[in-house]
Amino acid sequence: MIPRSRRLFGSSPLSIHRQQSQHEGYAPVTVDTRALIDKVLARYSGEFTVFRELLQNSDDAGCDAAEIRFETAAFLPLKPGAAMKAGSPMLPDLKTTNVERWTFKNHGKPFTKEDWDRLPKIALGNPDPQKVGAFGVGFYSLFSVTESPYVSSGDKEMEFSWKGNQLCYRFGGLPQTATSDPWTTFKMPLREAAPMPSLSEFMQFLASSITFMVHLKDVTVFFDHHRLGQITKSLRRSLVTPIPPELKRSSPEKNMTVKSVRQHRKSFRPVTITAEVIHPPCDSTWMHETKVDLVVFTAEVDVSVEKKLFKELNRCMKKDPPSHLKYSLIYTGKDEYDQSCINEQKHPLDFPFPFRGLRADLDRATHTRVFIGHATAQTTGMGGHMASYFIPTVERESIDLADRNVAVWNRELLYVGGFLCRTVYELELSKIQKSWEEAEAGESQSRKMQDQRFLHLLKFFTFHHSTPSSKVTELLANSFHGCSILPLMVLSSVGVRGAPDVRRFDSELAKFLKSLPMLSEDVTRDCACFLDGLPDEQKICTITPEDVLQDLRHHALHVEELVICLRWWINSGRKGVTTNMADLLDAATLRGTRETIHLSSITFFVDPKVLGPHIPPNGPLPPSLIPLGISKNFNYEELTSFRWKEFTVVAWLQHISHTDVMSADEEYDFTRSVDWARLVLSTLCRVWPKLSEDMRSGSREVFRSRSCIPTSKGLCYPEHSYLPIAENALLHHLDLPIISHHSRFKVDEDMKEFLLSIGVRKNPPVQFLLNRMLPTGDWTVHDLVSYLVQQGSSLSSEDLSVLESAKIFLKESVQSSEENTHHCVRDLYPPVDIFRKLQLPIIKWSKKSEWRDTTPEARLLYRLGLNRFPPLPNIVELCASSNDGLQETAFAYLCDRLHSQYADYNPESFRNVEFIPAESKDRSCLRKLGEVFSGTQWKALGFYVVRDGYSSALLHQLGVMQHPPTSELLNLLEKAPPPDEKSAIDWFEALSGHLATPDLAKLSGVPIVPTGPSSALKMLPPAKCYLHRGPKPVLYAKLFIFVDFGSKANHFLSACGSKNQVSTEDVAGVLIENPGRFFELAEGYEGWVRQASTEVIAYLGTSFLVELRKLAYHRQDISNVTLDKMSHSPSLLGMRRKKTQGQVRWDYEYRFLPSQEVTIVDDMDDYQLFHDCLFVAPQEEVLERFYKRLGCSYLSDVVMWSCNDLHEIPATKTCPEVRSLILERLPLFIQNYTDIKPEDATSSSPDRLRVKACKRIVVTKILVAGNVKRTGDAQTIARRQGDFIELWISEAAKCDMYEVAASLCRLLFGGNKMNATVLGAILSADLAFLERRGFLAGQIFQQHENGYGEGNEKKKECSAGSASTTNSPQQSTLDTQVDPQLKRERLPGGSAASPQSPSLSQIADGVPRKIHEVSDVSSGEPFGVPRHPTSVSVPRTSHEVIPQSDIRNIVKKAIKASSFEGKGPVIREETGRCLSNAFCSMPAGCLRHIGEVKNVHVFVDEVLHTCTGVPDAETFMNRKHGPLSRFVNIIISLSEIYGISTTMLRVFYDLSGGRIAFNCGGTIYFNLRYFEVWHDDEVKKGCRENAQKSWFLALAHEVAHNLTDQHNSDHEFWFSAICEAHFGGLSRLLRPANACLRCMLWLTLIVTVILFAYPAISIAPVINVPH
Repeated sequence: MIPRSRRLFGSSPLSIHRQQSQHEGYAPVTVDTRALIDKVLARYSGEFTVFRELLQNSDDAGCDAAEIRFETAAFLPLKPGAAMKAGSPMLPDLKTTNVERWTFKNHGKPFTKEDWDRLPKIALGNPDPQKVGAFGVGFYSLFSVTESPYVSSGDKEMEFSWKGNQLCYRFGGLPQTATSDPWTTFKMPLREAAPMPSLSEFMQFLASSITFMVHLKDVTVFFDHHRLGQITKSLRRSLVTPIPPELKRSSPEKNMTVKSVRQHRKSFRPVTITAEVIHPPCDSTWMHETKVDLVVFTAEVDVSVEKKLFKELNRCMKKDPPSHLKYSLIYTGKDEYDQSCINEQKHPLDFPFPFRGLRADLDRATHTRVFIGHATAQTTGMGGHMASYFIPTVERESIDLADRNVAVWNRELLYVGGFLCRTVYELELSKIQKSWEEAEAGESQSRKMQDQRFLHLLKFFTFHHSTPSSKVTELLANSFHGCSILPLMVLSSVGVRGAPDVRRFDSELAKFLKSLPMLSEDVTRDCACFLDGLPDEQKICTITPEDVLQDLRHHALHVEELVICLRWWINSGRKGVTTNMADLLDAATLRGTRETIHLSSITFFVDPKVLGPHIPPNGPLPPSLIPLGISKNFNYEELTSFRWKEFTVVAWLQHISHTDVMSADEEYDFTRSVDWARLVLSTLCRVWPKLSEDMRSGSREVFRSRSCIPTSKGLCYPEHSYLPIAENALLHHLDLPIISHHSRFKVDEDMKEFLLSIGVRKNPPVQFLLNRMLPTGDWTVHDLVSYLVQQGSSLSSEDLSVLESAKIFLKESVQSSEENTHHCVRDLYPPVDIFRKLQLPIIKWSKKSEWRDTTPEARLLYRLGLNRFPPLPNIVELCASSNDGLQETAFAYLCDRLHSQYADYNPESFRNVEFIPAESKDRSCLRKLGEVFSGTQWKALGFYVVRDGYSSALLHQLGVMQHPPTSELLNLLEKAPPPDEKSAIDWFEALSGHLATPDLAKLSGVPIVPTGPSSALKMLPPAKCYLHRGPKPVLYAKLFIFVDFGSKANHFLSACGSKNQVSTEDVAGVLIENPGRFFELAEGYEGWVRQASTEVIAYLGTSFLVELRKLAYHRQDISNVTLDKMSHSPSLLGMRRKKTQGQVRWDYEYRFLPSQEVTIVDDMDDYQLFHDCLFVAPQEEVLERFYKRLGCSYLSDVVMWSCNDLHEIPATKTCPEVRSLILERLPLFIQNYTDIKPEDATSSSPDRLRVKACKRIVVTKILVAGNVKRTGDAQTIARRQGDFIELWISEAAKCDMYEVAASLCRLLFGGNKMNATVLGAILSADLAFLERRGFLAGQIFQQHENGYGEGNEKKKECSAGSASTTNSPQQSTLDTQVDPQLKRERLPGGSAASPQSPSLSQIADGVPRKIHEVSDVSSGEPFGVPRHPTSVSVPRTSHEVIPQSDIRNIVKKAIKASSFEGKGPVIREETGRCLSNAFCSMPAGCLRHIGEVKNVHVFVDEVLHTCTGVPDAETFMNRKHGPLSRFVNIIISLSEIYGISTTMLRVFYDLSGGRIAFNCGGTIYFNLRYFEVWHDDEVKKGCRENAQKSWFLALAHEVAHNLTDQHNSDHEFWFSAICEAHFGGLSRLLRPANACLRCMLWLTLIVTVILFAYPAISIAPVINVPH
């Protein structure tokens, strides 16, 4: 009966916990069984782990056979017999057919009771020391593939299953059968059906696994009923291998001792593994059989472990370590390795070779492994597999070298492995040595085969890096090299030798070293890793020079060997190897034909490039000369490096001409033997071109005074011998000793040249010919010259000297009566026409041949001294001839040949000779150098110039100066300046560019410029003249002298100090000099004149006010000296207002005064009182700042005031209302006008402001300058009383917000001119209006809603009522009044307000004066008249709404302010008119004009212009041509919408900053840099809409600045109005395709305007951030 399933660990953990808690106070550690198995016990990194453990268990159990079955779902229900019959003969596709169960069976001893007891217990391993299993966890690897493994063995069975996380098992007996089953079976239903593993890889695994099994010899694999493959191992008895006595058998710690080594070898008793494998897809009966014979070496080891280590190992493994063990190594010899490679290549490619993993790993392709029963992941790092009783890690994937005690065991065992490797190495090497010796005796294979076997042996035992632990290969290598007391033996070129005595192969040295032990080339190249891994004391070194010398001392070298030896020695020196040449020469000997030659006896060598190829080898040579067969293989430098000297041609000639050598053998005496003389001369002829002059001279010395030249008269001296003279039959009768031809002595051209060099004559001497040939009349001079030409270079210097001094040449007769005499050739000239024209002596030449300089005869005569051209002094003398024809010819000849023939011409040598043809205005003559000039322009100034037709460069070479000296020019200009304009043009053009800067500075003050009409000619200095450059202002034409002599002459005047334009400094100087004349020429203050005929006022384009503004705008361009003169001289315009009886308008009196007599109006109330006593500055902000800079005083500074004693009366209702209104509105005024700051913070504190009432306020004001006193009543007055501000209100007059604002501004801000107007408007307007105008009135609304007193409720009621009622008397006690000064109706602060600002008239009046200058002429009012704010008041409806017509009118004025055609001066920094906002602020530096595009001027920042590396103006314009053209097109299209002239639009470019555009005096500047970044790419592609909209708004923004300087609500209002007025034009410009797009366009622009303007409303007043 089968018992119930039991828990794997017995008792319940909870019960155990309770028991322990009650008795001992400790609780046991509990284990999650499923987690333990899944996470630890069943997790292995290697493949086929389940089968590895089962095979190992089978081997431990002593089984000899095993079966592995892969069973499908269709196969499982069948009974065994039926399954074998029902199966299909065709094998299914193993890669796609799923398997349901794995079954493993082994044939052997069934499980014992102890085995069944250990199976369900984790970590209870096999206690048998000889068994591999030690940890008791291998069985649980089955849980990696199955949930319920089943085991049956004998008559028992055990099944495992899970109950939750607890693993349980069922154990019982099997049903009784007739026959007992000898197989132990493991069934593993797969957790998930899957195809079986790759058959080829699985068979490789089985082949390697069975190799080191002790008992298991057969493994069969089935797929259902199909037998897929079978691995069979046959093992025969092994033989004992002798262990070399020098090997140390005991391990380092004496725990292990090698007793013996046995081997299974192919030639004796190998281990044979046979594999039968089916190659799917095919019939299952067709099996492929392959087998492999393995050579296995096994070391039998006795183990003797000390007690402590024994105990620790027992603790780790739970069993005792074995007392003896085996260590196996698979060695693959070269023959077996080559055969396995062939077998693998023959194997099908789609089914790998099953024994591939067993082959030696020489190329590190398969990585040999350490086996612990089965292969682990640990590699050996060498060529073969190893197997032994290593203690692995728990998963049995690698050797445990971490645990301290286990590591001792494994290290000792690895020593045994290295010992076994060394034993095998020594065994194999001994066989190679035996074969080597047999091969040397001729009994066996060649040495090449033994070299290859040794190479294979070294590759096999090369220790590479091992993984995962690199210590394995280190320990094996250390044991391999350290287990022997003798050094490692290797195969060398002379047999087996110890490694330290052997050298690495050197291909060059191996050719001549015969006795030095050397590795083969293949071993040195392919076994570098092995050689590098040798211990230091066993290293195999490279061949050293000492090795070479040692070898050379033992044998002599042949010629070829000596050449190689010497070549190696030379190359070693080049590589920096320190060598001693004397040692080499002492050691090396040459095996000659007769005797041995020591290199130390050699002192000479023959240069292989000179004498070497030609020297007769059989002739007499000195014994100290290196043989020619050796020296020909080296160059000269290499031969000299051996400290040998060259055996030169001279040395050879001296040797063979030595008396002993010549007397020794007549055959080799060149003075007696004609053949030897011919051979010596032929040899010398061949090397003659390569010899130096010293060598040639030495050779001549050898032949001199020796009869060695073979001639027709025998051997003669060289100087008495002649070359063959067959060319001239006239010389044959002279019977000269002529050199004869011979078959071995060819007298060719080279031979002739050589013979001439050693003294042989070619022709008879010239003196001989002159003495014997000419007197007889056989030859003429022409015949002599022709003969000499034929001789060419054979003429000696003596012959040439005779010809040069001989008077044998005739000259041409100029006249028939002239006597014909003989001359030397050096006195004559060639017969050419030019020399005849120059009247020179000409050589008489034969009429039979025409003279040509290129003929040989001409060249010979030139060589003898015939003049090619007249000498330089002679030709200059001819140039100074009084004969005009001769002089012109000579000067032309000199000029034509100055560079070619007279390159040494020096003008200083002929400074006093009159030979230059010159002319002036009225004559021609010859002049000296320095008196005539090559520049023709100087003729107009009265100087001599060279006649036409001569190059200026050529004349400069002659020494003719191009220009007169500067001193002469300056002297001429000072004494006789040009008399008229035409002469001035000629003079100035001639002088342009020819004077230095200091000279030009001298001329700047010299009166040399003729001005005015010819009848009243006036000479002025250049510094007082201005150059006419296009249109100029009418005023400047009257004030300054403008001249125009043409571009080139103007350039000269500009260099002399004439200015291109009138500067601000110049205008200021003229004003200081005569202000009255300036005022008169400017047509008065405003430049308007009334035409008598039409009574129409016309504007003349300029005015004194315009010029005064220019001075103010550009005051930084005026020097401090000039400003000081303006301040102290009567040059400042002052205006005094007066009214003529019967006229409404004011008249003004103008007077020029010094600065202390002109006052700046900063208080309109005081100005109203004292206007008749004051001369004031023009009331424009920029002019007032200018006047202040010049020293003028503010009106508030020269007026003193006082008031009557004020007595407070009981407070009326007005006082708290005014106080509350001030506290509400004053912060808005300060926030919105950020440039206005109170002088103290008292006003912002509610507790510091007191509003009091009194009966009457009487104020007395005194003008200090004239002591003028005025007294009158005042409505309000503000003063400080300690820390408080007191505002007194007169009961006698109604409260006026303007008077309140004026009093406060006078006290808080030091003035009330504009501040009082703005603050009064803020105090008068209602909160809704202020909110619309951009003030943060919302906070006041919030205060009203929250309330902070009883009066707040009343205020809220008033505010509510003001929304529907206008001017209700119940709203406030402050009634609407008319300001007697402003002449307009004003609203009190608490009353209802219209949607428009009540201070709009002040805003309109704040438009710059320029608007009034260009306002409509039909108005009948002159421009520029200073007006009180009431004079430009805007008409309003009865409800205070500003008419659209008035708004449009003001917009038109703003547009006209930028349409003013008067061009202002260059923009400079700190221009007062420009804004401080970064969006539209003035550039930090000057803007420099660099060009224009379509009448739009282009500027660049001065900073950019002066930067290093920035291109010049022309380059900048070229580079930016595309963006500039596109940008200007956009600007021009927008200017047409606004009606603004393009002359008032500018483009500028800077490098940094947020400056998009700015407005300077009505001229608007646009930044090209922003256009390039924002829009240029779009415009380039044809999309212009975004650019047009963006710059449309930018232009509107800047036009609005013609109405206000600030970025506040006023600017926002006018910006919106300007955009609204011109949206139609923009719409027509964009031309949307349909109505929908048109609507979208309008909506987009409206939103853009709102977004563009909103920051000015909301952001700027709060945080002062520009939009």
